[in-house]
Amino acid sequence: MSETKLSPILQQAMDAVDRAIEHMTDEQLAWHPDGKWSSAGILEHLSLAYERTAERMRPVIHQDTLELRQRTFREWAGAFIVLRLGRIPPGRKAPEGLSPKGTNPGPVIASIRQKLAEMDGVLKQCEARFGDKRRVLLHAILGPLSIREWRRFHSVHTLHHMKQIQALREKMQMANATTGVVHRTTS
Repeated sequence: MSETKLSPILQQAMDAVDRAIEHMTDEQLAWHPDGKWSSAGILEHLSLAYERTAERMRPVIHQDTLELRQRTFREWAGAFIVLRLGRIPPGRKAPEGLSPKGTNPGPVIASIRQKLAEMDGVLKQCEARFGDKRRVLLHAILGPLSIREWRRFHSVHTLHHMKQIQALREKMQMANATTGVVHRTTS
């Protein structure tokens, strides 16, 4: 199978993943404070999000017409915060179907690469059919999004979670410093 080139914004997201988990062992990827996701869990969540978008976008490729409603004010405000300001507001819980199930770190790293590439391939097919500015599919919170906006959403979402992985690495180092356990992580 030949490797396809990712769209630039999604390549930047994948590069951020690579930097965030660089030199982390499986044990470090699995570490988490009580009640929080591990780095592997965050990667699994992202992989599930990419997969869900691709699944939902595939039928759009074959539609003759796209009839999407306008954004509500609430969706417009959310889209402005996420797509324009590049921020994910805190406090929103992931949908059950996108919550990690506990995949082992090794397979989840391969999965995130595969699912991101598959999603981008589907987005490219949709873009070839409808362009990148026409709204093609509803996001559960942000309303109808174009291909360009879907890519931006996934980039912002990925970068948001990479900050969480960095914070987990720092917490793990502090926890290890107090217990005398040494984990090799390079920030």
